[in-house]
Amino acid sequence: MDVKTATDVGQVRENNEDALWVTPSCLVVCDGMGGHVAGEVASSLAAQAIEDYPFSGSEPEIEIRAAIHQAQRAILEAAEAHEEYRGMGSTITLAWVSEPDPEGRTTLTLGHVGDSRCYIFSQGVLTQLTSDHSVVGELLRSGTITATEARIHPKKHVLTQVLGSSEIEVEIVRKDLEPGTLILLCTDGLTDLVDDALIAKTLQGDFQSSNLAQDLVDLANELGGVDNVTVIVAKV
Repeated sequence: MDVKTATDVGQVRENNEDALWVTPSCLVVCDGMGGHVAGEVASSLAAQAIEDYPFSGSEPEIEIRAAIHQAQRAILEAAEAHEEYRGMGSTITLAWVSEPDPEGRTTLTLGHVGDSRCYIFSQGVLTQLTSDHSVVGELLRSGTITATEARIHPKKHVLTQVLGSSEIEVEIVRKDLEPGTLILLCTDGLTDLVDDALIAKTLQGDFQSSNLAQDLVDLANELGGVDNVTVIVAKV
């Protein structure tokens, strides 16, 4: 798996509260929230917990769930120990990619809490694999609002669960991938500003000769850069 990454504070914020971590098999993005520097602390703790987890890859779903709960505990313990961190939280989207089989096919296993996202791009089609754990995400899935309405809804950033909440329910997704598929992980600093059609158009670029993750970050900044933006693009 070949991986490209990019992260940026954006055009408005003073601090970058996003965090990322990658290995040849594991991809992670986290988007922190909280007063002062607590958002940075939460996302950093979450990413560090994943980095510290002893993945073997033998049982991805079990290991991903355990790693995310380890990140949850790290944030809760830090918030309990430091009053200034009370109420901090972080999204997490974690992707584990298996070794390819003899035909080059791999299996993507996702663990997800919050509204950072994972997409795949294959044969010209962009597909969102994760669900936004947010008020607007629930309204969209129920058919109460349209995708266009969701982009401008006043509660689009109200999350229904996040690391640091009293309880979390990790969403697990599995998907078999054909060779050449692109995996995109991103924080909402990208998807709030760059729609799926423009994301798909950008991912049609030459993966080897350019950093598509940086291209997407640049697009978000060109469109206002109202939030931190972090992007991982991997090719299997």
